[in-house]
Amino acid sequence: MGGIMDAPFLYLVRFWVNPDGSAAVLHWLDAGHMREVVGQPGFLWVRRVRLEQEAPDGWHGYIMIYGLQSRAALQQYFDGPAPARFAQERKPFEHHLRMERTWGAVDARVP
Repeated sequence: MGGIMDAPFLYLVRFWVNPDGSAAVLHWLDAGHMREVVGQPGFLWVRRVRLEQEAPDGWHGYIMIYGLQSRAALQQYFDGPAPARFAQERKPFEHHLRMERTWGAVDARVP
């Protein structure tokens, strides 16, 4: 592993935001949530991508890509208090947000 985006394990959160609520959601992410998640043990970096494809209902698509040291680090995060706290923090705008999560080990690289 040699580059800044290298990580042996990835955690991906794809989400859609209602245009009416995008300012609140993106502010929450940018004002600290992304930094807080990356501050968890074993998290290395995060990137947010604005997808060009929108949902059929016009909601904007994004994906957060987190690089981690290991699957164990992600499990430690899942088992800790942070996910429940983040769920509470997003309650005010959860009706403007749809999410799906996935994760896995990197099994191939091409420079």
